[in-house]
Amino acid sequence: MRFSLLSIGTEINLGLILNTNSQYIAAFLTDMGLECNYMLTVRDNEDDIIKSLQICTDLSDIVIISGGLGPTDDDLTRKAVAGFLGTGLVRDKKLDNSSLKFLKYVKNEKITQNLLRQSYIPEGSIPMIPRVGSASGFIACKGQVYIFSIPGVPREMKDMFEKDVIPFIIKIADGKKASALNDELSKQVIKKTVLLSTDISESQMEFSIKEIKPYAQSLRVDIGVTANPGLIKIMLIARSEDSASCGKNLRKVENKIRAVIGDHIYWKGKGAIGEGIKKAIKKSSRNITICTAESITGGLISSLITDTAGSSDYFYGSIISYNDNIKNKLLGVDRNLISDRGAVSREVCAAMAENARRIFNCDFALSATGIAGPTSPQKGKRVGIVFTCIAGPGGFEEIHEKKFIGTRADIKFRTAQFILNRLRLAILNKHGSI
Repeated sequence: MRFSLLSIGTEINLGLILNTNSQYIAAFLTDMGLECNYMLTVRDNEDDIIKSLQICTDLSDIVIISGGLGPTDDDLTRKAVAGFLGTGLVRDKKLDNSSLKFLKYVKNEKITQNLLRQSYIPEGSIPMIPRVGSASGFIACKGQVYIFSIPGVPREMKDMFEKDVIPFIIKIADGKKASALNDELSKQVIKKTVLLSTDISESQMEFSIKEIKPYAQSLRVDIGVTANPGLIKIMLIARSEDSASCGKNLRKVENKIRAVIGDHIYWKGKGAIGEGIKKAIKKSSRNITICTAESITGGLISSLITDTAGSSDYFYGSIISYNDNIKNKLLGVDRNLISDRGAVSREVCAAMAENARRIFNCDFALSATGIAGPTSPQKGKRVGIVFTCIAGPGGFEEIHEKKFIGTRADIKFRTAQFILNRLRLAILNKHGSI
C-alpha cells in the first residue's frame, strides 16, 4: 500500500521552518509496518495544492495532508480539496463549538465568521473534531484513494493523527473499509534500528560497511547513512513477513556493522551521547565520578553530559577555563608551561585534566583545548587543531591531537562528541557495546 504525505505551508517552502510533521508521520507509519513512498511540500496556493493532490492520488492509495486548515485567508486546504474532488464546501454545525472555542468575550461578527471557516469541509467527507486547537480535519475519498486532512500545528497534528487517522487506517486494515490494505499489511512487516556514531567520516563509514550491504540486501535489510558534523546515523530498515524475522535480520546486520566500527557506535535508537556515558557507567558496575576542564568547548562537554537525567549521580562539575589566567588561577596550570608550549598544546591539555581531577577528586577528568576559528590566534596553529585528555584511575591518561573541520560550532561539537565517546570506551575498558 502506497502512502503520500502532502505538507501545506509557504513557510516550509521558504525554509523558514522545518517540516517536522512529515518526519513524525512517516516514522509513525514505519513503526506500524507501513511505508511512506512520497513526500511533497506546497505553498499556500489553491492551484498548487490541487496539482499536488493530483500527483499524490495518482501515486498513492492513502494521502495524508497536514496544514492549511486554520481560519485565516491563507488556509486554503479545504477549498483546494473540495475543488480537486469537484464538490463544494458545506458547513458541519457539529464543528462550530470547536471552531469558536477560543472566542469568549470578543463580540465581532467578522472574527466569528472567520473562525467558522473551520466548520466547513468538502461535501461528502467525514469530519474529524479537534480535541487540541480549533482546526477541524476531514476524511475524503477520490476513487479508491483515501485523503486525510489534518492541522499543521504539530501538537494538533499529532493528536488528530494518532487518535483519528490511525484508528481509521486500522479499521481499513481490519477489512471494514477496504480489504486491499488488509492484504498489504498482512504481507509485510517493517522494523527499523538506528545506530548513532561519532569520530568517523561518511566516506570511512561507507567503505567500512561496503561488504555488509550485499549481505543485508539478501536479508531484505536496507542500510542508510546520514551525516552531520560529529554525528553519523546508520539506519537499518528490515522488511519481512513477520515481526520475529525482521528483528532477527536486524540483529544480524547490526552485529556485522558493530564488528567493523563498534568503537564508534555510542548509542542505539533515539538518544544522545550523554546517555551512552550513563549506560557505560551502569554497565561497569562501578561508582564512577566525572569532571571536566574546558577551554575550546566552553561548557559544551558538560552540557552534553548533563542533558541526561540522573547525571548528578556521577558528574561533579566543570571549570571553563577559556582564559589563560583562569587556567592558571583556578586550574593551577603553570604560567611558564602555557607561555612555553601555548594554551593549545598537549602539555597544557594534560595539566588541565590532571589538575581538574585533583580539584574535584573524581575518577575521570576530561579536558579540551583548541582553536575553533574562524581565525587562529596562535602563530603556526591552524583552525581546527584540538587536544583532548582523559585522566583516570591508576595513572590512566589518554591524550589525542585532532584536526577537525567545519564551522566554529561544528568544531566544538566534534570535540565534545569525540572526547565523550573516548570516555565511554575508557569506562567500558573498550569492551562491550551499548
